[in-house]
Amino acid sequence: MTKSIFLSSYFEIQSTLLIVRELFVGASFDLTSRLYVKVKQGTPWNLSTRQLLDFPEDSLGFHLGCFLLQHNFEPQPKCEDHDIFHVLTGYKTDTAQEIALQFFLYGNGKRSPFLSLAMGAGYLLYPDQYATFKAAKVQGHLAPPVYDLDFKGLLHKPFKQLKSQFIN
Repeated sequence: MTKSIFLSSYFEIQSTLLIVRELFVGASFDLTSRLYVKVKQGTPWNLSTRQLLDFPEDSLGFHLGCFLLQHNFEPQPKCEDHDIFHVLTGYKTDTAQEIALQFFLYGNGKRSPFLSLAMGAGYLLYPDQYATFKAAKVQGHLAPPVYDLDFKGLLHKPFKQLKSQFIN
């Protein structure tokens, strides 16, 4: 009986800590993302989800539009390529997968303070995801450089062709 009370309390504390972790990291990412958009160089694409869905069905633009629609997102000005990384790599939008995407980009050669912050948060707060992060970094290293491509110019290209060309 004492053992079951201990285990019950232990699992209750664990689940509470996981919820607190997600809330903390989510709020931190939200804040840093807003700051990142303000300082990021580049020109917004000025394309809506609806406009992306008007691209041919086999195109990168259409697949990006579907991703945005599925997640109830709109393109974030000057950061539109971030969602393309999700589309091409298959990383989801939960916190651990967002961090894994940053590890992929690091392995692919991208360097930025935001990326370093996300990776640091991953190391500190997601020790249960180390294997995922390591695999993402290796996958990024093995892939040809994609982090600095002009994806706006590739929106009309066939999605499957781009995915096979850039993601192993």
